[in-house]
Amino acid sequence: MGKVGLTKVDEKGRIVIPKEIRRKLKIKPGEEFVVTELDGDTLIVKRFNVKKMLEGLIEKAKDVDLEKLQMETAEEGNRVARKKYREVFD
Repeated sequence: MGKVGLTKVDEKGRIVIPKEIRRKLKIKPGEEFVVTELDGDTLIVKRFNVKKMLEGLIEKAKDVDLEKLQMETAEEGNRVARKKYREVFD
């Protein structure tokens, strides 16, 4: 199990991450985190790196065949339209 620390919420709703945990995880001022409520008593705090996320998306996008994507999108749009407006296409 990792380090455990006790902290409080201040008047502005801020929670301080204990120093030992910040050091261990090398958390720097200004880093962003996603906070998710899991159940009535549990919060999950996860580091969120926008730059890293965008770099990953850009890398994945390099493999996308845009012509194929455009064709598939048009086909799906036509399929949905035909289903929704059968009387026009029949």
